[in-house]
Amino acid sequence: MEVFIAGGSGAIGRCLVPMLVAQGHRVTAMTRSPDNASALRAMGADAVIADVFDAAKLIDVVTQVKPRIVIHQLTAFGETQADPLAQTIRVRGEGTRNLVEAARAAGAARLITQSISFVCSPRGTGLSDESTPLYLDAPEAVLPLVQAVEQMERLTLNTDGIEGVVLRYGWFYGPGTNYDPANSIPRSVRKGRAPIVGEGAGTYSFIHLRDAARATMQALTGAAPGIYNIVDDEPARLSEWLPVMAELLQAPPPAHLPVSDARRALGDMLVYIMNEQRGASNAKARRELGWEPEIRSWREGFKALYCSASP
Repeated sequence: MEVFIAGGSGAIGRCLVPMLVAQGHRVTAMTRSPDNASALRAMGADAVIADVFDAAKLIDVVTQVKPRIVIHQLTAFGETQADPLAQTIRVRGEGTRNLVEAARAAGAARLITQSISFVCSPRGTGLSDESTPLYLDAPEAVLPLVQAVEQMERLTLNTDGIEGVVLRYGWFYGPGTNYDPANSIPRSVRKGRAPIVGEGAGTYSFIHLRDAARATMQALTGAAPGIYNIVDDEPARLSEWLPVMAELLQAPPPAHLPVSDARRALGDMLVYIMNEQRGASNAKARRELGWEPEIRSWREGFKALYCSASP
C-alpha cells in the first residue's frame, strides 16, 4: 500500500519506516530536515521536506502521494530552538488539523495517530483503559497538554470519510529516547538529580520503541477505528522503577522530595507525572489487535538497555 508517514525521522519513525518497507509498502516520509531526509531514503522510503504548519504545502505534498494510509507520528520533543512541550502542543492541535485536511484532500482511507496513555484522569482505582476520560480538569500546568491530546484524538476519530485509529502509547524507551543511556533521564539519575516525589505514586506504563512500531504495523489494516493503549504488561510506580534504574546504572539511590518542595522546584507537571499519573491496561490491544509486547516488562527492557552502560 501507499503509506505517508509524518514524523518518519522521530524515535518511533526510525523503527517503523524499515518495518513498513520490509513489508513491501511504498513509504513516503515527511521531515523538516535535509539530513533526516537522507537518512529516510537510506531506509528505503521516499522523503519529502515539509512543515506541518504550512497547510498549503502539506496538502500539495500529500495529494501528490495519494496515500491509502496516513500515519501521524509528529511531536516536537527534540526541538532545540523553542519550548519542546509548547511546540508539541501546537503540533497536536494545529498540526493535526492540517494533516487531517491534507489526508482528506488526498483521499486517504485511514489515519493512524500517535497519542499518549498517561493523560487520563488519575481519579479512580486500577489501571485506565480506553474508556477512561482524559484529565480535562487537570491543573493549569497540565491542562494545555490534555486539551491538545483531546483535540488531536477528536480530529482523528471524527473526520468524515477517514477511518481513525488512535494509538495511546506509553512512555517510550529505547535508543534515541530520553531513556537512552546517553540522554537526559539516565544522566540525571547518575548525578543523583532524579528524586522520588512524595510517595512516588505516579504509575508509568512503559513501551519499547520496537513494540510500539509493531503495534502500529498491526493497526495498518487490522484495527477497527477507535482508541488502543499500547503499553507493556507491567505498569510500575516511580518508587518501584527508579531505584532499579539507578542500580543498573551504578548510580546513587534516588533521594526523596516532599510534594510541596517538588511543586516549587519542579512544577505541577512533573509532580503529576511522578506522583499522580495512572498506569494503563493493554487488554484491548491484545484482544482486538492481536498484538502483545515482545518485551513484556520494563524490567527486562531496562536490563538490556542499561546493563552494559558505563556509570
